[in-house]
Amino acid sequence: MIVECTKLCILSSLRQAYHCLWHYKLQHIMIAITAVLPFCLAGFLGLLAPVFSVSSPLKIMPDGFNLSFSILVLTTIIWAFPVTILWHRLYLLGPEHLIRRRIWPLITRSFTIISHSLILFGLGLMAAIATIWSIIYLRMITDSRQMVGTITEMGRLEYALYSLGIILVISFLLLIALRFSMAFASQAIGKSMRLTTSWRITRQNTFRMLVATCLGALPLLGLQVITLGAAKYYLQIDIFSGSAPEPYMIYLFVLIFSPILTSPLAILCSLSSTFYRHCGCAEFRESKG
Repeated sequence: MIVECTKLCILSSLRQAYHCLWHYKLQHIMIAITAVLPFCLAGFLGLLAPVFSVSSPLKIMPDGFNLSFSILVLTTIIWAFPVTILWHRLYLLGPEHLIRRRIWPLITRSFTIISHSLILFGLGLMAAIATIWSIIYLRMITDSRQMVGTITEMGRLEYALYSLGIILVISFLLLIALRFSMAFASQAIGKSMRLTTSWRITRQNTFRMLVATCLGALPLLGLQVITLGAAKYYLQIDIFSGSAPEPYMIYLFVLIFSPILTSPLAILCSLSSTFYRHCGCAEFRESKG
């Protein structure tokens, strides 16, 4: 079955995505709490303490650091995959299909999406290496004082180039992820779509999808930054450094404000679902041939 996707309306996509996020706000709160609950439980039990203690002036790694770091990855990065499946199911199928009695399909689909995401990781790694070598090459061939940096301090132009490089790598990864997003959304609701098929279907809307995603995510990212900044200023809670008046306050804060902290990821899933419906992927069936 061949699906030809028409031109995407950016404003309409944004309205639909935010409408879904607001309409299913109670379900969003439930999924947001589910998203941060493993991290918070691990923190309350003290399993993440070795990781956050690295920020203190220690000369050696604390005992149990490797195990603690593994738990941190499992409760954040790895756990994000089944959570995004729940958001996709909510926005594509509705709340009545959000929870299923059988947990096995959720596990298998998570592993499938993780395996597909390794392609993005490989592409991102190659893009990062190419960017770093380009900056090093520019540093070697230029004599500008603004490019003269040390191990502990970069020159102004060098700092600007690295910042630009990070933006380019993130934009490149976001662009590739959007082109593959139809396949990820299909897997989330139990359908099959090849990555190459998703790439072909979205070829006419690459720039429009990128603009819609940036415009949709930026307000919620701003709200997230404001929330984290307010927590640091008023409560002395810094999530990134793991510092707080009392260790448990970090995890309590994350749990209470999880709907805000996870909203950028939720809007990405909502936008992906909007693109999925626009491209007619709901009626798409992968050819057996």
